[in-house]
Amino acid sequence: MTQNSLRLRLLIAWAVFIFLTLQVAGIGLRFLFERHITHRTEAELTADLRQLLRGMDMTKSGAITILRAPTDPQFDIEFGGRYWQIEENAMVILRSRSLKDATLKTPANLRPDGSAQTHWLAGPKNQRLFAITRHHMFATLDASAPHALVVTTAVDAAEITDDTNKFSSDLFSSLAGLAALLMLGAWAHVTIGLRPLEALRSKVANVREGKARSIDGNYPDEVMPLVAETNALLDAQQNALQAARQRAGDLAHGLNTPLAIMAAKSRELRRKGDDSVAAEIETQVESMRRHVERELARARARGASIGGNLATDIVPLTHDLVAAISSLPRDIPLEWNEKMPDTLALSVDADDFNNIAGNLLENAHKWAASQVRVSALKTSSGVEFTVEDDGPGVPETHYDRVLLRGERLDTSVRGTGLGLAIVNDLAELYRGNLELSPSQLGGLKVTVTLPG
Repeated sequence: MTQNSLRLRLLIAWAVFIFLTLQVAGIGLRFLFERHITHRTEAELTADLRQLLRGMDMTKSGAITILRAPTDPQFDIEFGGRYWQIEENAMVILRSRSLKDATLKTPANLRPDGSAQTHWLAGPKNQRLFAITRHHMFATLDASAPHALVVTTAVDAAEITDDTNKFSSDLFSSLAGLAALLMLGAWAHVTIGLRPLEALRSKVANVREGKARSIDGNYPDEVMPLVAETNALLDAQQNALQAARQRAGDLAHGLNTPLAIMAAKSRELRRKGDDSVAAEIETQVESMRRHVERELARARARGASIGGNLATDIVPLTHDLVAAISSLPRDIPLEWNEKMPDTLALSVDADDFNNIAGNLLENAHKWAASQVRVSALKTSSGVEFTVEDDGPGVPETHYDRVLLRGERLDTSVRGTGLGLAIVNDLAELYRGNLELSPSQLGGLKVTVTLPG
């Protein structure tokens, strides 16, 4: 996938969405778990505080004592992480063994109604404590003024943090696995979603390669307008090409009459003895005729158009052309050798191929001494169609010259000199090429390579 890949862009968008969503979910779940742990710890500390209050008693001397202390073993371990203390008049009168000689500094602004309040306190050994403090009035046995006590239970906040961190570790490991599973689902979603585009690409390739004239099949509603517009474009291109061919034919017919009249006038001038003017007119008429014939051939050629060309089997076309040209009158009969496969499909318009092969075969028929060889083969770059003869050939220094419009190295043989030029033009229209070389038969070898 490249940087401009739609699949890559969609997968990146999915990855960003999944990452952000799971990140927010993870943070939210951590927050909820931490709040749950805090509430549970608060409930435990409240239970310890109530146990302290229920286990509180007074000795005969009037001192407050604890008959039933909270049973959690951490209250008995020195700085074990759980603590309780009881204050009266800002003086600590009782404390858990875990506090040893330390005291907890409780806030002064306690509610006098006896409701419990939560606080964050500084504890021994730089511990940060989560505490519950309650203002409690303890009645005396002699009905004298009750004792105003401040009762506190606390726990090391590290317990909450450790539980939360363990949960977060397990949570984010699970979320990582979930992210991988969601990315797999995203990949499947993108692949299935883009599958119609892959099918559309294949159909467009068939049109370009000439295997089809239009895009067929059923596609999602979002893609069908594109398919319809593309088919309309192909139809418009085909209609425009057909119209251009018709206009070219009309132009040729329209010019043939004036050219014939001018040729007749030149012959009339020659009969009157005005040979120089007649020769000049004949030269210009012939030049115009060559221009018309070449441009007419180019205009009628389909070429590698937008809609491509349906695959054409060039083998029977070649056989028919050889049969037709070999039947033309000639002083010395020719031997025609065809080296062709049983079938050879080429994405080329049949009329265009007939124009290419016909011009080459006519040239060979015109210049060959006794034999012509015709061959075609499939190569990695396309199809090579070759015609060679045993005629006089063409000097290699004149190869470029014979491809020019109307160039004739030997004017003793009838012709317009447009055959090779037209073949070269048609080969270029199909993004192919024409190559001239000496033939093993002794004459000229012409090879036309067309993309398959």
